[in-house]
Amino acid sequence: MRVVRLVLLGLLAYIVSVVFLFPAAPLVERIKPQIQPVQLTGVSGKLFSGQVASVVYADDLLPLEFQNVEWKLAPSALLKGGAGANIRFQGYGGDGAGQVRQQINGDFHVSDLTFNAVAKELEVLLPGPVAEFSGNIDGQIDSVQLVDQLLQTLDGNITWNNAVIVTRLYGPEITANLGQLDIVITPEDNAAHLVTLKSSGGDLSVDGTVAMAANGDYQTNIVLTPSANAPQPLVQTLQQRTRPDSGGRYRIQHNGNINQGT
Repeated sequence: MRVVRLVLLGLLAYIVSVVFLFPAAPLVERIKPQIQPVQLTGVSGKLFSGQVASVVYADDLLPLEFQNVEWKLAPSALLKGGAGANIRFQGYGGDGAGQVRQQINGDFHVSDLTFNAVAKELEVLLPGPVAEFSGNIDGQIDSVQLVDQLLQTLDGNITWNNAVIVTRLYGPEITANLGQLDIVITPEDNAAHLVTLKSSGGDLSVDGTVAMAANGDYQTNIVLTPSANAPQPLVQTLQQRTRPDSGGRYRIQHNGNINQGT
């Protein structure tokens, strides 16, 4: 028994020394092919706690980039059947924090994610110079689950304060001041999601939903109501899209597929 105990103590000491003392960079180099399309540069620190200078998610649909990503292993993730870490990051004029977890079966989870950003900095995610943003964004994502690298569930809410969108897609410059825009994302059956939009305090109020299916199909049902002070080019553009009801509200309904850009 004494020999077994010594062996177990030695094994535990080895594991602890690897986790706390082994540099993270060599391990990251070995797993780079397995984590594509994620690209990591400037890795430093140990496995237990370290930092990545830049993390890029090189996706054609929604490429993302974050800087100064710090991690610290989260032992509590072991109780949930996986390995995880608490992270902090910077990007798009703001920062954020949360916990990421990789399950033994390969599923990937994100939980308790909070973040903020400058809306202007998000323009780089648009497919060209189609719009300009202003305002500040705060988000709270309770959970994200990826199964077989596909989004299964996303549950959270986002608030865009002093939200302003400027576009020239329809000819003259059109400015839409939304005030505060609240976005609530709720998971439904079969990996579908319902996005609820509601704004107040601006020249244009938004109230409606976007239903999204797992295959990228979506259905929008949104009511836009310009105030008496709304810019005339904005009102004219709404009139070109659809006719208002007796209360001056414009209903926008559209079906498409986000993967096909329709």
